[in-house]
Amino acid sequence: AVDSGYWPLYRYNPDLAAQHNNPFQLDSKKIKGDLFKFLAKENRFAAVMRRDPKHAEELDKKLQENLMQKNHLLQVLNKEDLEGQFSKLVEGLSDAKSSESAVTVLYGSETGNAEEQAKNLVQDLHARGLKAAASSLDDFEFEELPNQKILILVVSTCGLGEYPANCKQTWLKLQSELPMSWLSGVKFCVFGLGDSTYSQFCVAAAGFDTRLGELGGQRMLPRGVGDDRDEDRYYTGWEAQPELWKVLGAPPLPLSSEPPAPCYRVDVSPGALEKPPVKDDDIVPPGATKLELLTNRVLTGDAKYDRDIRHYEFKIEGT
Repeated sequence: AVDSGYWPLYRYNPDLAAQHNNPFQLDSKKIKGDLFKFLAKENRFAAVMRRDPKHAEELDKKLQENLMQKNHLLQVLNKEDLEGQFSKLVEGLSDAKSSESAVTVLYGSETGNAEEQAKNLVQDLHARGLKAAASSLDDFEFEELPNQKILILVVSTCGLGEYPANCKQTWLKLQSELPMSWLSGVKFCVFGLGDSTYSQFCVAAAGFDTRLGELGGQRMLPRGVGDDRDEDRYYTGWEAQPELWKVLGAPPLPLSSEPPAPCYRVDVSPGALEKPPVKDDDIVPPGATKLELLTNRVLTGDAKYDRDIRHYEFKIEGT
């Protein structure tokens, strides 16, 4: 429902309120889902499709247009977006050169590692006096890619060569028939995250790196890779950062060493003494059933592997 635009989902971020910004932000900034497929799963809409398919298709198109207009309006009314667009306009009018040095960092992340790395990179860029912004690949307007001056991609590979969910649409669009000079004005580099125990190690990053080059992009640095099996995990592969600062003309050390604003706050409140503490074993979510664990076997016996992967078996008889 959210991906198709039928349900605009907002998230509340109290940190934005503390910074005097709009704390409510759209969770999905682009309509990425198929509205017709969503409606087909809803009984009230599916009944119309069965009774009068042609009329249902007409209504679907009208609803699609309405949702597109509503989504655009929500984007405009989003205070953060308005401020961002206004600041871009002011920057463009006051200093055209500054816009040329802006860095766009896009990520494809499944478990959050690539997203974390991308946002850390943006903080490093800001600390060195460069303008930068981060976004997932699918949330970024695809048509705006050729307008970027400097593009940095941080992409993970999940499973056996799968692309993360928040970059699949961009990858598919890149496979379409585009001019070989489509990205001729864009300088780019790609950093991949993966696990070398898999045969398709960092294949998603390799795919983006190759395709951006095929479309005329100017590669600033060879593709970097971070291996989850390394001693420092994928951070080891980030040692190419000094080369990145050199290419971008940024100082090797940050101009400021101030820590970033905290992402969350922890409040400690005294507990009630009248009731004894609840044991973890007694916590059963509503609608769930407590199961008896029959087997708990370690699959990663290799001491060199830092993950504890296990095989579990539960007794489900009678549930």
